[in-house]
Amino acid sequence: MPENKKIRVKKVLPAIVLATSFYYSYLIALGIIVGYFVSKIYYKKFVESGKVDLVFVDCGKWKIHVHHWIMGAIFLVFVWIIDWFYLPSFFAGVVLGVIAHDIYDFNDWYKVILKKDTENKTTV
Repeated sequence: MPENKKIRVKKVLPAIVLATSFYYSYLIALGIIVGYFVSKIYYKKFVESGKVDLVFVDCGKWKIHVHHWIMGAIFLVFVWIIDWFYLPSFFAGVVLGVIAHDIYDFNDWYKVILKKDTENKTTV
């Protein structure tokens, strides 16, 4: 895809998502915005500075990178399956905003299972 199309998609897609969300529930749209920006600030303040490490699960030759979109999705599925908890629209939007931050801002969001480099103990 040409670079100018990628830029247009990155600008137009969030606007469409927010407009659609706002149509159904302003609380979900507000939650998405809050979740996205809080997640962005948290990442810059804690992860980039090295205060908090990324989450990896060691599986022998492989390791699984547990992105925050995966953690958010697991949380939503857990709450909706169990249905013991009442999840207000705003908080569901916040979790969706955290998920959107990972998918929208990082190019490696789909890299979940990584092979370890046995010589250097780093990932390839």
